[in-house]
Amino acid sequence: MAGTVLSYDAPSTEEIAQRVGLPVDEIIRFDGNTSPHLLPSTRAEALAEELARIHTYPHGGYPRLEEAIARYAGVSRENIVLGAGADDLILLVTRAFAGPGDRVAIANDPTYPMFPIAVWVAGAEIGDEDPVLTICCRPNNPTGELGELPSSRPLVVDEAYFEYAGETAAGLIDDGVIVLRTFSKLFGLAGARVGYALAGRDVAAELNQRQHPAPLSTLSAALAIAALQSPPAVGPILEERERFAERLRGLGHEPLPSHANFLYLPVDDPQRLADQLLNQGFAVRPVRGGIRITIRNEQDDERLLVALQ
Repeated sequence: MAGTVLSYDAPSTEEIAQRVGLPVDEIIRFDGNTSPHLLPSTRAEALAEELARIHTYPHGGYPRLEEAIARYAGVSRENIVLGAGADDLILLVTRAFAGPGDRVAIANDPTYPMFPIAVWVAGAEIGDEDPVLTICCRPNNPTGELGELPSSRPLVVDEAYFEYAGETAAGLIDDGVIVLRTFSKLFGLAGARVGYALAGRDVAAELNQRQHPAPLSTLSAALAIAALQSPPAVGPILEERERFAERLRGLGHEPLPSHANFLYLPVDDPQRLADQLLNQGFAVRPVRGGIRITIRNEQDDERLLVALQ
C-alpha cells in the first residue's frame, strides 16, 4: 500500500462553529456515533480514589478493570488486551500479524476507514489473496449491517456497536477470532479512550507483550469500571432509531436497516448534503454513497429532519 492515507478525524465543534458562523451551543453532532449525553456513571466520585494516586504509574496494570470486563464479556482475564480505544487495538493487532509484503483482507465496502489506515501503518497491502489477517466490522460502520462472519482465520471482528445488535463473535476466540470492543459508544466514554480485545489466551498473551506499558490513563480506567457497574440501557436508542427511520421514510428517504446506533442514508451527493446541513449547525458524516447519522434523541433528531426537508 503506497502513499498516504487521509485522516479519519473530524473538526472540533469550535472549529465548525467558527466556520459556519454559529454559536458553539447551536452545533449538534450527528457524526461521531457517541452518546448524546453524559451518563450517570461518569461522575467525579469515580475519579476520587485514582486522583489520590495520580502522581504514580499504574504499577501492576489494571486488574480491577480486567476483572470487570471479564465478568461483562464472559471470559477470563487472560483473554483480555487493553488499549486506548478500539483504534489503538486495531493498530496493535494489524501490526502483530502483518508487515511489509503481507496482505490483509478487509470485509465489507464501505467500512471503517481505520482498517486501511492500520494496514498502511503496518507496511502491508490490502488484498483477498492469501491474507495473513482478515478484518471485519460487525455491525458494519457505516451501513449498520449485521452480516455473516468471514470464514477466514485469523479474523478480527470490530464489535464497537455490539451492544446495539446483541450478537457477538466472542464465543469464537479460541478459533482464531479476535474481538475488539470500545467504551466510546454505549458507555459514553469516547473522550476517555478505553477499548479492549478478547482473544484466545496465547494470542492475548502475545498481544499484551506487544502492547506498550500502561496504555490507559488510570482516570480512564476508573471511569470504565464505574460504567460497567451500571451499564446503560440500550432500549431507548433502539426505539429512537426505528422512530427516526420511519420519519425519514415519511420524507421519501430510504435509510438502510441498522443494527447500530446510527442510520446510513443513501443520497446522490453526500458531501454536498453534509455541507448544507453543516451550514445549519448539523454535523453528519458523509461517506461513499450516503450520509451516516448518529441517533441522538427525539428533540435533536426532529431538528435534523426539519433541515433535511
